[in-house]
Amino acid sequence: MGSHHKQDRWLQDIEARQRNIVFPNTVENETRFWRNLGTGPSKTSTKLGLAVLALFVFGFGGVILVASYQAGTMWSFLLAMLLFCGSLFGAIAWATRRSLRNIQNGRHNPMPPKR
Repeated sequence: MGSHHKQDRWLQDIEARQRNIVFPNTVENETRFWRNLGTGPSKTSTKLGLAVLALFVFGFGGVILVASYQAGTMWSFLLAMLLFCGSLFGAIAWATRRSLRNIQNGRHNPMPPKR
């Protein structure tokens, strides 16, 4: 009987992981992905690919910073990036908090049944 119960729990877990179309489920799946990303053994090709990706991203950022420093526009570039990225991340944080608040309010104040 215990084996059957474990199998049912496993099937429910798999089914829950497959539902990836509603807000809380997408966040849970993405969190699980990022949490488990570095826990397993990595192949050499995976490590090499991550190193190339990091080199590309940080290299591109370094080239942009050096070019803006040499052009004498370092502060204006940093200010523009702060304004752009700050407003973008601020909007994301605001929308996330609003969504979470709506979800919590929905749990505390369920809608009456339709007639």
